[in-house]
Amino acid sequence: MCIRDRSYTELCGQVMSHYISEEDVPKAKLSELIAKSYDSANWSSDTGEVVPLVALDKHENICLLEQFHGPTCAFKDVALQFLGNLFEFFREPGTTITVLGATSGDTGGAAICGLRGKNGVQVCILHPEGKVAELQKLQMTSVIDKNVHNLAVDGDFDDCQNIVKTLFVDQELQSRTRLGAVNSINWARILAQIVYYFSAYFQWCKLKSKTPMQDTVDFVVPSGNFGNALAGFYAKQMGLPIGRLVIATNHNDILHRLIAEGDFSKNKSVPSRAPAMDITVPSNFERYLFMLGGCDPAVLKSWMTSVNAGDGLPLSDEQLSEMRSFLSSGRASDEEIDGTISALEQDIGMTVCTHTAVGLHVATKSLLPNQQLICFATAHHGKFGQS
Repeated sequence: MCIRDRSYTELCGQVMSHYISEEDVPKAKLSELIAKSYDSANWSSDTGEVVPLVALDKHENICLLEQFHGPTCAFKDVALQFLGNLFEFFREPGTTITVLGATSGDTGGAAICGLRGKNGVQVCILHPEGKVAELQKLQMTSVIDKNVHNLAVDGDFDDCQNIVKTLFVDQELQSRTRLGAVNSINWARILAQIVYYFSAYFQWCKLKSKTPMQDTVDFVVPSGNFGNALAGFYAKQMGLPIGRLVIATNHNDILHRLIAEGDFSKNKSVPSRAPAMDITVPSNFERYLFMLGGCDPAVLKSWMTSVNAGDGLPLSDEQLSEMRSFLSSGRASDEEIDGTISALEQDIGMTVCTHTAVGLHVATKSLLPNQQLICFATAHHGKFGQS
């Protein structure tokens, strides 16, 4: 069967087998874990697709990839349902894994949903007190399984993430607790996200009568920690015909400032209408920079030392040019987010979440003639009624 005609679970097996060896996970067992993760009972789309692609009415060149049909109504479910089953598989009999995570909102609920009740797995999630949507908080704190633990941190997501990173480099703690990660520190989560780029592309080819593996499409990705976008970079490295990734940020815009202006200076996070993107230290971007620096760890270390010292990111003109050949960007203010939501409701009767609205604002403002865009709808709008 041609790869373009494969089901989502078959695509998972095809993509993941490039990274997961038979020695690590036998092929039959990997297929079993994938089938369990994407069982139709956990996914609510009318089409049966895990991440269905839909045309955006009155916007001929823009499609939406609905990533919110999982159990917690956010794109994080796609990776964390799989990751939860992977943790259970790798746990050695008689041992306990402690899974640690930081969340700006969606990761926490999705991680808890994927790990609750798992044998030999404890999950501890840190969230910034008062800076997640109420429904996101309830998706975490109302789960009473004995293996689930929530901690509210006086600070923002960056503070939560710094705590997690510090714990993971504590070798003595690692030896006592068998720490595992649900954040995209864990590359298996990025791996699971690569798959939906392939799924989106092949759905787009069918929807728009395009030629698979020849016609190209650009993706608009609402971005905070850069994990969703990083998966797209790896998908392109695997040969998927992605033209460009358009990075869409709210007013916490370090990625947009770098791509548009070469400015990677850190600012304090300011609460926005899209709270899951209120991130000023996009940790996954370091993985992209590693590739941009020729996969040289010494180069990456020198760059990040400069950033952490407040001296910016010293990319050469050639490196900036290479980055901009694949990444472009845009930004949405709170007013522009609200305006995009209101306009969509009035024009086509569609309601989107504030994070998706960031992407759609950037998409509609940056669309070039004949440019084809797939915009990620990252969460259901019902999660953010008070954001």
